[in-house]
Amino acid sequence: MIHSINNLLYFRQKNPGIRGSGISVNDPVLLPVLSELENLKTSLENYLSDKVEKLKIEISKGQANFPSILHVSILPRNQKVSNGIYVVMCFDILGRGILVGCAESITNPKGLNTVIRKQRGIKLNIDVDGLRPTTKYNNVFENPREFYFGSIDEKQLLDHISLSLDIALYNLGLAKKDDLTIAEKADTGANDQAFDPQNLADARTKIARQITARRGQKSFRDQLLRAYEYKCAVTGCDVVSTLEACHIMPYKGDQTNHIQNGLLLRSDIHILFDLGFLTINYKNKTVILNKEITSSYYGQFKAKKIFLPKKPSDHPHLDALKFHNEHEFKQG
Repeated sequence: MIHSINNLLYFRQKNPGIRGSGISVNDPVLLPVLSELENLKTSLENYLSDKVEKLKIEISKGQANFPSILHVSILPRNQKVSNGIYVVMCFDILGRGILVGCAESITNPKGLNTVIRKQRGIKLNIDVDGLRPTTKYNNVFENPREFYFGSIDEKQLLDHISLSLDIALYNLGLAKKDDLTIAEKADTGANDQAFDPQNLADARTKIARQITARRGQKSFRDQLLRAYEYKCAVTGCDVVSTLEACHIMPYKGDQTNHIQNGLLLRSDIHILFDLGFLTINYKNKTVILNKEITSSYYGQFKAKKIFLPKKPSDHPHLDALKFHNEHEFKQG
């Protein structure tokens, strides 16, 4: 599998998928490329042999010109890439590596909690945006992971494909939590622990819960992005890819995905909030810090009044902030 991937990346390095370098689908130079794509498809079919009856694997074809973004997609047999959620391996436009994960259709998005990888002024190490509006794939992944030419670990790649397939099938309603494969992550140290079937059941439940939360998370984040004018409420950071929807009171179903139970926070501030090292005073909407971080970089935000939405109905609920002040914040 890795041999085929590297050969395809090497081809793209020699023939970058940029404007003015298109290749006709009938060009003989594509014969080894098509062969490697078929080899990759076969390798994935063998890996997914227990599911292959329910799935299909599609590879780059093109009509007049060969696609600028090589890709291999895994999806249910009755579904089109243009209309659903699927797992895809996209090849960088310059052959620097691949981007792999659970993705959704560009033309018919299904509500995945997608990661905004590409923005104006940001250069990507792996860029999978093609030349046409319908072939721009950078921002359609929920769980994108980059793998670089010459250093791809097959086990890590296959584990990520398995996890992505779990997410895709669960979101499509085609898998229950007991069907999740629970792909082993290479860095978890799982092999050093005794096998415990109960842990597998707990892991399935955890993944199912996380995926369910993600389903409502996208619209929740979109509401907060608009309300907070695409800026972190604490830092003012406007790099959208770092901004996250933070629940003030813990997530307990769709009813907690309410804008008054949310704050738009930069990812590191979100972590501090969730860990109880930072809270927002419910009386005057200022930042309170745990003593452990007051003398750190984050000390600059102590007592700072947060940015609030223009509409009062979008402001965080006082009772939610009070709950976090009294029950989640570590006074230490």
